Amino acid sequence: MNSKERLDAFVAGKPVDRRPNLTIVGSVVTQYTGIDIETYCKDPVKMEEAAALAARDLDLDYIQIAADLLRSAEGYGTQIAFSADALPYVVKPALDDIEDVDTIKPLKVADIKRVNDLVIAAEIAVKDPDIYPMVACVGPMTTAANIRGMQDFLMDILDEPELCDKLLETVMVTIVDLIHRLAEVGVKYMYVPDPTASLVPPETYEEHILPLHKRIYAEMEKCGITGRLHMCGDTTNLIPLTKTCGAKIIDVDAAVDWGAALEEVNNAVILNGNISPTADVYDATPEEVTAAMNKCLDQAKNYHAMVMPGCELPTDTARANVCAIADAIAAAGAA
Repeated sequence: MNSKERLDAFVAGKPVDRRPNLTIVGSVVTQYTGIDIETYCKDPVKMEEAAALAARDLDLDYIQIAADLLRSAEGYGTQIAFSADALPYVVKPALDDIEDVDTIKPLKVADIKRVNDLVIAAEIAVKDPDIYPMVACVGPMTTAANIRGMQDFLMDILDEPELCDKLLETVMVTIVDLIHRLAEVGVKYMYVPDPTASLVPPETYEEHILPLHKRIYAEMEKCGITGRLHMCGDTTNLIPLTKTCGAKIIDVDAAVDWGAALEEVNNAVILNGNISPTADVYDATPEEVTAAMNKCLDQAKNYHAMVMPGCELPTDTARANVCAIADAIAAAGAA
């Protein structure tokens, strides 16, 4: 099977030769063409080229079209800093006070160059005959927090929830437009990294974020796109809610008890996790990567699930360690 056949079949619950490998390799892909991270974040053609080479060499089952999580926030006015050897970071949020939320007007993809870059990269990647691109669409909570400031928005959503809902609705315009733009160029898979959403209590997630996630995945389904949700950290108390959001695939980070998560979901969605990207991969030997993977693969037996690091790998993760992930998946086969 090629990667397209494998991923389509697995998502549909049909027989496969092995579980797909959806490891989030992040800026590890820059190792393949020698581009620096600023170029990786700013040049969609070079980003796609590096990601496509990495996908083949590392036996991934998708071409990662992503880079950093600040594209939309930058378009809304947040000042960010780039560097050659690290992902960009926020210098100054666009919104000093949530009371001024009405000054933030909704934008379409065409209004934000680096979001439009994702469409450019995806349009190149969809031509690959064997591997689908999977395109990152940063979630509403994370985008809004990067417009307002992370800590401030986490406080605001408790103290001024109605104003926060206005900001979330504003960024949803960009998200929905991106779904439509990607569908137009032939994208079949998207993932929504929304790590900030994992930092709120379940009741806050259920009231303010879950309805937005449901709308996102419903829109993807209408457009013929399969959706994946990525939230970092300990999402144990959120999994009973996230499993209802409409994503076909939900990533589970290393802080979550993998066996308990599999039992909780019970194949209602495809869970994807959950060795540690640092302890089990970056700081490990290939043999230790294999052992960590095999432990999770054993727990995943009889479940419709995939196994990978629970979050993005550091840039200079050793190639041998990333290859050990794929080797463990291949050795386990379809079981």
